[in-house]
Amino acid sequence: MARKIKKGDIVKIKVKFNHPSFTGLGRANPEKEPSFNRAKPVTFIRNMFVYYDDQLVTRFRMSSGIADDPLFTFKIKADKEAPLKVVFVDNHGEKWETSKKIKFKG
Repeated sequence: MARKIKKGDIVKIKVKFNHPSFTGLGRANPEKEPSFNRAKPVTFIRNMFVYYDDQLVTRFRMSSGIADDPLFTFKIKADKEAPLKVVFVDNHGEKWETSKKIKFKG
């Protein structure tokens, strides 16, 4: 059952994003090169933008050290009924987004 949200409530938001992360470092040839180097292309979520009623309210900037399939948790003050949209952008410029409308109950 969804939580009943009232105007002015502080709401905890959780967003899980299925995306692999890889620093690019690896042992390309451990027999000949015991040190780490760039073995594969780097891939990770670079930015997460949060919009409330089409207004940017926060931005998270990540590095290649972020975990695979991360779970983000943050809070917002629900001061109006409006869509909450989260946009993810990876280091290659690909974008994904999700949204849900915040509605007041009671």
